Amino acid sequence: MDHRGNQSTRLTTRQRDRRATRYLTAGVALVTVAVSIFVHRDVLSSHPLEFWLPTVAGLTYGFVLWFLGSRRDSKWLSNLTMAGWLVVFWALLGTKVMSGPAWFMAVIAGALTVTAAVPRTPAPSAVRKVHSSDIEPWTGSGLTAEFVEHDFRRHSMPAVSVTTQSTTTRFLVTELASHFDGETGIAESVHGQPLVFLTRVGVASPDSIVGEATVGVPEGTLVLLPAARDDTRIAVVFTEEDAGAFEHWVRTLPEG
Repeated sequence: MDHRGNQSTRLTTRQRDRRATRYLTAGVALVTVAVSIFVHRDVLSSHPLEFWLPTVAGLTYGFVLWFLGSRRDSKWLSNLTMAGWLVVFWALLGTKVMSGPAWFMAVIAGALTVTAAVPRTPAPSAVRKVHSSDIEPWTGSGLTAEFVEHDFRRHSMPAVSVTTQSTTTRFLVTELASHFDGETGIAESVHGQPLVFLTRVGVASPDSIVGEATVGVPEGTLVLLPAARDDTRIAVVFTEEDAGAFEHWVRTLPEG
């Protein structure tokens, strides 16, 4: 019996998580609208336009500007969108021409709805997955990585055991893949293992543990840092070539 069709349609852990997040976000948007309607039930019976005009305007505002701000990675547009949302809210509260809370909640609902309807997902990887029995360890920049199955209490998940001169720990494959897809800025090792971060210099704020430990390292460099209570130091600085090779190796691994 050929199982290739089932394998191709089976969702990965990250895909299931994304789907669940979309449903949850859409649900919160619906609840927000329902709460707004409930709160404004008296206004709806006497002056419905005071509710519906700011609600429709807020939904449109959330749909359009929130979408543009998040998709273009523009801080100024995101900040301008946030400022406009609050300025209109306070203006409506002050003038009492229309309902300020209706506007406030409608913008939230609009932003949540567009986030659920048009999720920001990474482009599909063209790298072919390798069967677990055919995976070879990866070595470079003073690090050795091996594919393993990490056991939790009731199940196991694909993981990567990384070993350096100073530490050995494990990362879930989904955690590393999310990092390389740009979904997370910092990848963290599995809970219960020595805490280690994989990130690129410049992602963390300068006053954070990671930011302070990477002072002097060129921005964008891939690094591995074991967390320490007193003195966090870089364990591995990937060369540009090794960073690309390690990312490619991770993308060949099954995510589960």
